[in-house]
Amino acid sequence: MQLVPLLLAVLACTKSADVKTDKTHDTSQPAVVPLEDLVTIDALIGHLEALQDIADANDGHRSGVSPGYFASLNYAEGVLEEAGYSVERVPFQYPGWEQLGPTELEADGQVFVAGEQVAAMYYSPPGEADGPLEAVDLVLPPTPTTSSTSGCEPEDFNGFTPGSIALLQRGECAFTNKVENAEAAGAIAAVVFNEGQGGRRDLEGFQVEPGNSLTIPVVCTDFDTGDLLAAAVAAGPVQTRVVVDALSEIFESENLIVETEGGDPDNVLVVGGHLDSVPEGPGINDNGSGTALVIELAVQMAVRDVEPRNKVRFALWGAEELGLLGSTAYVEGLPESEVDKIAAKLNFDMLASPNGAPMIYDGDGSTFGIPGPVGSPLIEDIFAEWFEINGEVEDRTSFDGRSDYQAFIAEGIPAGGLFSGADDEKTPEQESAFGGTVDQLHDPCYHKACDDIGNVNEGLYETLSKAAAYGTDELAEIDWDAEL
Repeated sequence: MQLVPLLLAVLACTKSADVKTDKTHDTSQPAVVPLEDLVTIDALIGHLEALQDIADANDGHRSGVSPGYFASLNYAEGVLEEAGYSVERVPFQYPGWEQLGPTELEADGQVFVAGEQVAAMYYSPPGEADGPLEAVDLVLPPTPTTSSTSGCEPEDFNGFTPGSIALLQRGECAFTNKVENAEAAGAIAAVVFNEGQGGRRDLEGFQVEPGNSLTIPVVCTDFDTGDLLAAAVAAGPVQTRVVVDALSEIFESENLIVETEGGDPDNVLVVGGHLDSVPEGPGINDNGSGTALVIELAVQMAVRDVEPRNKVRFALWGAEELGLLGSTAYVEGLPESEVDKIAAKLNFDMLASPNGAPMIYDGDGSTFGIPGPVGSPLIEDIFAEWFEINGEVEDRTSFDGRSDYQAFIAEGIPAGGLFSGADDEKTPEQESAFGGTVDQLHDPCYHKACDDIGNVNEGLYETLSKAAAYGTDELAEIDWDAEL
């Protein structure tokens, strides 16, 4: 992180104080301390260490409806209650999935290693299948960018032999679509391998849609395993065995909500991040970093004890890693009249990636062509303003539907936020601007056991946290009725 020149810092504080004074129309009041001055990296790291301790005491993770998740909820609740908030734990149900035994994949006598080469796809039906393997519309070698549509169309299965196991490649459509088409063509199981580009080679925790109507077992593999299987199939028949030992049931979880006592209840700024991790690790960057920030923003807003123009609602979402389930249940469970009162949603997910970059969601769509709802460009501009004031450079990230803003923008609610990168690679332009290593993942420990307290880029985390605090301050004072 670059040091902020003293003059710019003074100007930033003066600007913030002037804005507050103008909005209260009371020049006799002392200047309000900017929220960004109150949110410190030491406090954030303290929260991350607490989340690491929770994971260490609960099988190394904080996922789903695990004891680690509820211990994380309890921790956040305690901190926020101590700050003076009345905490609401909002229950929701979701179709859950639990693996009971090891996943098996065997091809012509070769056994692949569970957890290293093969895993059950989340929400796969349980089952055992034994039959010949058939490749479906694979792109090998893979192209430099995502291009595979393997299994995305029913026509991909023309000539497919019913009673076979489908070999599919990750690509440009949802895994559920691929497997539905395979099942309709008579497949008795499916093996889906990673696509093969730089960030798409490892074994990952793929999932089909929760609550799906599939009946065949589905496993996923790393690219090298899939490539090996494809070569074997091209050479002749490959007898393959697939076993998924899992249980599907309805689980109950909770989101955590607090809000400022004051502020316009008809214009609510929702500030949130997801609390859960994946089962593979403690999730300290993904998304302990966002969790800690949301907690500390709430705490410091309470400590400052200044009523904002708009009510600010802080939210920690459950089951994001299982398909954005907590935030979606929350939005869908609100009466339409309450949805209409949400002025905007700020999303903070993965802010401390070791090889990351400071990125703002592309609210106007000028970079990625996917604009957010009306009002989203304003949010983008306010975050960009912090970087300009502080002499920092930044980049953009797209609304790709992979985090908890999705349920809000689906309702036409303006959204924005900050991000430091996940399983995408650092570009040459980002390396030049921010340092780090080009062509390496922004977070090499994404969804892995190594996403622990040692997986934190403190400089980048502090930068994004200060920008987040500035944006929260400014957007809490916006006259949304005039802006939208």
